[in-house]
Amino acid sequence: MREELAGNPLDVLARWVAEAQAAGLPLPSTMTLATAGDDGVPHARTVLVTSIDATSVRFHSSRPTTKTRDLQRNPAVSAVFHWPALGRQVVLQGTAAELDAAASRAAFPTRPRQLQLIAWVYESLAPALTAPGYEVEHGAVERSFDDAARDPATRAAPPSWTTIRLVPDRADFWQAGTDVTPPDRIRFVLDGHPVPPPDSPAGNWRCFPVLP
Repeated sequence: MREELAGNPLDVLARWVAEAQAAGLPLPSTMTLATAGDDGVPHARTVLVTSIDATSVRFHSSRPTTKTRDLQRNPAVSAVFHWPALGRQVVLQGTAAELDAAASRAAFPTRPRQLQLIAWVYESLAPALTAPGYEVEHGAVERSFDDAARDPATRAAPPSWTTIRLVPDRADFWQAGTDVTPPDRIRFVLDGHPVPPPDSPAGNWRCFPVLP
């Protein structure tokens, strides 16, 4: 059944993620993030969103990566959540930036062990990542992963691990139709497009229907 949407879109997004999880869908909080380089070429990849609050979504990465390089030069991003089994999709548009090291250090112990080890793989292979047209030696990732696994689970976050905060100023919520009803798309737009500081109150959102 089509849902009537209103209020803060990030509250709706958090609820839709929770409903996808309750429905047993795999990886319900994954999001496709699109950035662009200096040359205008778009880069897209799937990331795991770890929190959604009243003003933003957060996820983690290592630096340098394509996404962190892109964001340093151009913070404008677009992102997509898609749950085909539920007939739902959310498209976000806004800006993204790295948070300070303290936020990353606090988040690191909450990440699954595998993701912690991958962060240390990036740390150990960072010199290769900074080279133009870099290539990683065959087997290097596996060896670095095994080396990191020998360290205690309480090991702190590597310096290259970072938290990224995406603050949307537009959100489109799409709901599938049926054989006899059209799909539905509601757009939320943040008045004034401010970028609120972390943990600040949400801004004023307007919502209205747009063509599916």
